[in-house]
Amino acid sequence: MAKRCKHSEEATDATGEDLLSTLPDAVLQVVLYSLPSDETVRTCVLSRRWRHLWKSTPALRITRGGRRFLEWRAWTVNNFVNQLLLLRDRLPLDECEISISEEFYNADEDELFRFADTWIRHAVSLCKARVLKVRIRTESYSLPLVNVPFISQFLVRVELTDVILRPRSLDFSNCPALEDLRMCSCRIYARRIISQSLRHLSITSCDFRWKSRTCISTPCLVSFELEDIDGRAPLLESMPSLVTAFVRLDYSCNDTCRHKACGDCGDDRCFGQYDGNAGSNRSVLLRGLSGATNLELTCDPEVFIFRKDCKQCPTFTMLKTLLLNEWCLAADFGILVCFLQHTPLLENLTLQLEPREQPAVETDESYNPAEQLLLLKHLKVVEIKCFKEDEVVHKIVAMLSTFGVLPEQIDIEQNFFLPPRSPSFEFSD
Repeated sequence: MAKRCKHSEEATDATGEDLLSTLPDAVLQVVLYSLPSDETVRTCVLSRRWRHLWKSTPALRITRGGRRFLEWRAWTVNNFVNQLLLLRDRLPLDECEISISEEFYNADEDELFRFADTWIRHAVSLCKARVLKVRIRTESYSLPLVNVPFISQFLVRVELTDVILRPRSLDFSNCPALEDLRMCSCRIYARRIISQSLRHLSITSCDFRWKSRTCISTPCLVSFELEDIDGRAPLLESMPSLVTAFVRLDYSCNDTCRHKACGDCGDDRCFGQYDGNAGSNRSVLLRGLSGATNLELTCDPEVFIFRKDCKQCPTFTMLKTLLLNEWCLAADFGILVCFLQHTPLLENLTLQLEPREQPAVETDESYNPAEQLLLLKHLKVVEIKCFKEDEVVHKIVAMLSTFGVLPEQIDIEQNFFLPPRSPSFEFSD
């Protein structure tokens, strides 16, 4: 008992005030910053020192981490958040996080998301939030954002998960400070993604439109990730500042053709016959990526968009590191040779070859070494990752040797299996 009293005395000063409460406001705000907003407000009952601290907390978090949120019904949560926004001090928000899942609380979904868009707009426009995170995870509902562009001089980062993005909701022309945009499992109905300031863009497991393409206009982009999308691949405009890009298109992508490698088979039932707003001769992805220094391009063999773009292949004037998979082996390696012809500074090449039961998609084109004039002066290392060293691998090695690549520059890794997903994509500063 004496020991407990000693600790109690050490935790208080001469006035009986607990020592935690004597810390400066800035330190206490660090404690409150990471708490769900319902827990932040509850600290007002701790002591007089804490009574109004919650009003100036620079974070709004409506998340399943809040115990009260798990217990309350939807209308109670909505009322709480509305009152919180009205009563908090008019200080800028560093972060607004709205994270709701099916286990958040039991309620009808119309009431559950009734004010969500209002909270987002309030946080961005009136509270000057620098970071916006929205995660909606339910089996039957996605949050539709109002079809109005964001307007903010302060917004720096936006993360959206399971959100419906309408035609004008991805126009960030009025967000001059925005640098980082990440979208995961969203439905993108926007015609354009526009930002003059954006530096990092990540789009993973999202649904795009099936007929026409979404145009991405982000000229200051430094890093770009496009992975496992449904619908049409987006049309990329010029990105002259691009350093790193990762693009992976699987069978969910609509740009597929079972008949020919470039989607010009003439079959009206083939998605490749309808190229929406891109036009049959316009580059969809490669021209926008042509300024990159590091590039990874992989796709399912039936996805033709890279092969189509190679018909008018741009020159990758800054490219030093390149990773491709078996899509580039079409036309008897003609696509690969075409790509290498347009990468004059390439230093490192990696080819990932997956074991497949069916042969790669064939084309009417072919590769003739006598017609190719190519010398890979800067190429230092070629890595071929394959299940086994078969005839295809030997042909690749022979082809590379005709262009001056020495055997000691080629490293063949056998028993290679691709992981279910690529390693986490990290943005570079």
